[in-house]
Amino acid sequence: MPHPVWERHLHKCKKEREVRTTKAEKGSEIITTICEYENSVAMPDNERLTYLDTCGIARLKDGNGNASAQEAHANRCSEYLRFGHEVDLAACGAYNPYDALKVCDTPEIFLKTGFGQRPMLYTQEHLFQALTPKSDYNPHRHGFSIEQVKRFPELLASPVVLANSPTRDDVLLAILLATDAYDTPLIAGIKPDGTGNYGEREVETNMVLSVYSRQNFIRYFALLRDMDAFVFVSGRKIEALEDLSGLPLAENCSGLDIDRILQRPKCLG
Repeated sequence: MPHPVWERHLHKCKKEREVRTTKAEKGSEIITTICEYENSVAMPDNERLTYLDTCGIARLKDGNGNASAQEAHANRCSEYLRFGHEVDLAACGAYNPYDALKVCDTPEIFLKTGFGQRPMLYTQEHLFQALTPKSDYNPHRHGFSIEQVKRFPELLASPVVLANSPTRDDVLLAILLATDAYDTPLIAGIKPDGTGNYGEREVETNMVLSVYSRQNFIRYFALLRDMDAFVFVSGRKIEALEDLSGLPLAENCSGLDIDRILQRPKCLG
């Protein structure tokens, strides 16, 4: 029979092994979730946090020892994957035809402008418009890939610009850090305080009406500035979008109070 002291030592070692195993399993889950999301949106290598080693195992570029620091991001990726799964179901006709898709909960930056916390829904009609290629017969379609659509929650969580719509007082525009096939920035129109169907019931929503690009974007952007329409501008992201699109955007933001809420959105009354 083991000596009591030795027995306590064995018990302590067992507990420490269990803790290490639990941490390792949690770390692996975090890395796998992030990698799965990055793969699902065909994320460029320079934006990815993960890579696959020679054995095909997902690893963090900064080292797997930093996995716990990425837990919050992994939780967000899990939500992004949920939306992506809904997109896949809708695209193949397996989604409830009466339900909208839930893009995300209303992101923090929208809450700071005065939006209420509601799910942001996106109708299947708008999804199919987004996925339909542009053509002479469908000039107003968007021609986005499935992978581009699946990034909508991530892009909405951290927009480049929020601005009042020059044509609709009930809509807030969000300029996103992404471009279409012609390097034109994407714009999302958000209508607050609406209703939609999700989970087979009617719910209150801040509805994503559409995500689109538009010709003569730089002229439109200057128009928003001239109309004093900007609600929020991210200084870091406006520079990133300028690099991504090749458009001179930052010069239209000179003199603005960057990274602060500039005014209450008109759509909120």
